[in-house]
Amino acid sequence: MTVVVNPRSGRGRATRLLPRVQAALQEGLPDSELRIMRTRSFDDARQLALAAVAQAAPAEAGRRPDVLVMMGGDGMASLGLNACAGSHIPLAIIPTGTGDDFARGVGIPRKPAEAVQAIIAGHTKMIDLALVTGDLTDGHKQRYVGSVVSTGYDAKVNYRVNHAKVRSYAWSLLAEMAQLRPLNYRLTIDGRPLHTRAVIAAVGNAGYVGGGIHLCPAADVTDGLLDIMMIGPVSRWTLIRLFPLLFRPGFVKHPAITQLQAHEVIVDGDGLVPMADGEELGATPLRISCVPSALTIVVGND
Repeated sequence: MTVVVNPRSGRGRATRLLPRVQAALQEGLPDSELRIMRTRSFDDARQLALAAVAQAAPAEAGRRPDVLVMMGGDGMASLGLNACAGSHIPLAIIPTGTGDDFARGVGIPRKPAEAVQAIIAGHTKMIDLALVTGDLTDGHKQRYVGSVVSTGYDAKVNYRVNHAKVRSYAWSLLAEMAQLRPLNYRLTIDGRPLHTRAVIAAVGNAGYVGGGIHLCPAADVTDGLLDIMMIGPVSRWTLIRLFPLLFRPGFVKHPAITQLQAHEVIVDGDGLVPMADGEELGATPLRISCVPSALTIVVGND
């Protein structure tokens, strides 16, 4: 078992918790070889995750498979799922970030101690992933996404937070709200063109962004479908009233909100800033496809 740790996750929370996590895993899985890898950078974390999967052993009679454990926030979860997708190696997440939306959306306990117990118990399930194809920021042509691809107001908030000297989600929400304008979208949904204007257009695998905003409430990571959520042209005041409702379970009913499902979506438009799993994606157009049962993940008890 390899644990890849982002020491800076959660403003050092991962570093503070690591001794307890290591002790609990060693006590709960005494027959497993435990390797702890601390990352120095995002690219270092990517390489450590890929190397761990390449060296991992599959399940054998009487023996559990090696597991890749990513300890950090949504960025670390994204690196882990991209390393494990399509392989025989299960992915486990110990959430120590500020948002942890992937963990929230797929049934991973968000308390680190409970996530460790889930790893020890070894309950797994197969989940879908979204595969994004296009000119991506990391230089690749394809990338798996676990949570949501967002391109509107919410994505601009995420982008501003990532590039701010002092990261403040609340301040970024207000700053982008002051510049709110509907964007022109050119979508193709399962082959059907849709040209529309919206302030938010999100394509979800799991349904959460921004530390608990439930943009795609119907999202099910085992149904083989993507969920599309759009908020059409609305005033700042209307969006301010809608936003708190998105933190609640279930659907938000409003004439400006459209919710659809599809196997594949092509996203293009003017002035879009595509973001996914907390990170920049690249330039539009982007093709987003659902890949059923692409990942084995360690989850908590239902």
